[in-house]
Amino acid sequence: MSNRDMCISVINSMEEWQLQSVLEMLQAVKGTMDKLETGALETMQLLSEPELAKKIIEGKNTPLSECVPESEVNW
Repeated sequence: MSNRDMCISVINSMEEWQLQSVLEMLQAVKGTMDKLETGALETMQLLSEPELAKKIIEGKNTPLSECVPESEVNW
C-alpha cells in the first residue's frame, strides 16, 4: 500500500471532528512555515548587502556589556 493510499485510508476512518482538528493543525503549521520563509527571505536580502551584513555580524558579536541598556533606547 502506498503512502497516499494509507493517508486516504486514515482520512476515511476519521470522524468529522478529528478531520477538523487535523485541518486546524495543518493551517497552524502552514502559518508557521510562511513566517519562517518570510524571515529567511528577509535575512537573505539583508545579508546580500555586504556593508549591512558586516554591521549585523559586528552587532551579533558585540558583548552585551558594551551595548546600551534597553531602558535607555528611544524607539
